[in-house]
Amino acid sequence: MSIFAQDCSEQPKAVRELIVHAEETKRKADLFKPVSLLILGMGASYYAGLYATVYANESGFNCRCEELSEVLWYWDEKNFDLYDTIALVSQSGETVELRKLIEKYPKIRKKSILVTNNQSSSVAKALSQDRVFLIHAGQERAMGSTKTFVNSILTLLLITSRWVGRPLSFEGLDEHLEYALELEIRDYVESVAANGQLVLVGRGFSVPILRMAQLTLAEVARLNSSWYSGGGFRHGAMELLIGGATATLVHLEGRTERVVGKMLKDLSDLERVWAITNVREDSKRTIQLKSGLPEELAAIPIIVVFQKLADELAQKRGYPSGVGMIATKVTSEE
Repeated sequence: MSIFAQDCSEQPKAVRELIVHAEETKRKADLFKPVSLLILGMGASYYAGLYATVYANESGFNCRCEELSEVLWYWDEKNFDLYDTIALVSQSGETVELRKLIEKYPKIRKKSILVTNNQSSSVAKALSQDRVFLIHAGQERAMGSTKTFVNSILTLLLITSRWVGRPLSFEGLDEHLEYALELEIRDYVESVAANGQLVLVGRGFSVPILRMAQLTLAEVARLNSSWYSGGGFRHGAMELLIGGATATLVHLEGRTERVVGKMLKDLSDLERVWAITNVREDSKRTIQLKSGLPEELAAIPIIVVFQKLADELAQKRGYPSGVGMIATKVTSEE
């Protein structure tokens, strides 16, 4: 088992550990009463923030998520005045862009919280402990976020659920992750490996998951892929399928279940269209997840499928799974 696969296998345990500490996270969240939230992060932390933003926005809460590096270089300091709370997300708490942001704009510290796996980081020490929210993911060894990505999502959801007044239970999520870890995806791996062009399509909560999938496939399998929202895919990008790309559509129970199902039906005659779904009677080429999770959580187990895909593709392509060859686990250079 690769070190990346080992990290993947520990995700259900990490979720259970987070649930053990959920009351402390809620207690800290209740210390703040924001009406507007800005989430900043890089890579997996940024995508976790995008996931929480979908949840916040559908709850009627003013929330925006931006990539930290772009904010560092292309924002005016006055833009921070639009938000009364800023969530800085970094599993290490030492990301170079995060440290530079705190140094460049020291005034934002008084309204920032840190979501991190490292309570001893320099940024954690720059804030009061009530502003540091641990994700309780444990040690992550491999290049490619797994446990820290999932637990960052859940920590942000716990925090925002307190602020929007919508209780959210994580009960059963660990079992859904375990189910996904046991899925047999050999045919899917072979389909992607034989083609080399992969297009990922989803809606709502699945879009940030697909963006993370794109990063995971790049980091671990050194495979380039592209992602589209379901609506964006309809607006012309579907022509990629005529060019021979393999497409993976995420079809989940929820508000866009019908419209994604219609897209799958429209594309059913194409040989390289796959569905990852918790809906029965779907595409001919289907990876079937368990049903039963609320829509706010149902997209999370999907990342496990792409982690497995990345790990197996890395081995087929002769790359060390979870070992950086150019990039590093903690980014120290912009």
